Amino acid sequence: MKKLKKRLDAFSDAIIAIIITIIVLELPIHVVNGTVDYVQLFRSVGIYIVSFCFVANLWYQHAITFEEVDHVTNRDVVMDLMFLMLLSLVPTFTRLMSTDPIRSTVMLYGILYLLITIVFHRLANGVIKNEYQSHEDLHRVYNNIYGNRNGGLIYIIIVALIILGYFAPRVAMVMYIIIPIRSFLANAREREELNDVGQMSAAGRKQFINMSDRDKMRYSRMVRAYMNKIRHLPKDDEAGREAAWKEFSRQATKEFNVSEEVLSSWFHRYYEAMIHQHKQGLHQ
Repeated sequence: MKKLKKRLDAFSDAIIAIIITIIVLELPIHVVNGTVDYVQLFRSVGIYIVSFCFVANLWYQHAITFEEVDHVTNRDVVMDLMFLMLLSLVPTFTRLMSTDPIRSTVMLYGILYLLITIVFHRLANGVIKNEYQSHEDLHRVYNNIYGNRNGGLIYIIIVALIILGYFAPRVAMVMYIIIPIRSFLANAREREELNDVGQMSAAGRKQFINMSDRDKMRYSRMVRAYMNKIRHLPKDDEAGREAAWKEFSRQATKEFNVSEEVLSSWFHRYYEAMIHQHKQGLHQ
């Protein structure tokens, strides 16, 4: 059902856009005798930021999921509608928690968070497994959607926050602000760095996928350090660029026991972009 997939994708985007709009419209801002309650205002804005990051992150994951497939089944449609139904409750639960962050409201927010995460994971897994059978392809797509972090860890974190909300609701509320923002930024960076796995050679892709999550994160940090070094070099410093690449290559091949050829395939997008930018600078 290719046409249905397009309509469902457009419908989902529209609903998520409306949800984000409602979240900001429902923020409680109190004005007493011409004075703004700044404590309430900042708390409300903080809750809005965490809800925005939560919804925006799900939108991105939803978009990547549906971008990977051409067709959807009736089950996918039902799961997507369930996901949107739960997600549409976020503005109401956000307002409840930001207005009065007590035990019940914070725990309800956490339970909704957990339900949305479960339903979306079931949706994404069903959609992807209908399209791909290869373990390598599934691993690549999951990395694109979720980043390279342990998917089961998010459930542990949410359940822990629900329990924390019972004993210390305000502390749990602060954690709800910190964790989704950090996750949103970290996952966005990781996806950007790992989204070229599908362009690698078969040997390079297999070796990269078989790396542990810890090694992938170490490799990502090394790439960022190398790119930062390159950006600060003068455009005409060919020797500096060559030295930086040799140092990066030497360290990476030693750390991960790979050949420079395989390493180059891992680094393909960054290396090609760097060369392209350098050539443009020389022409200018």
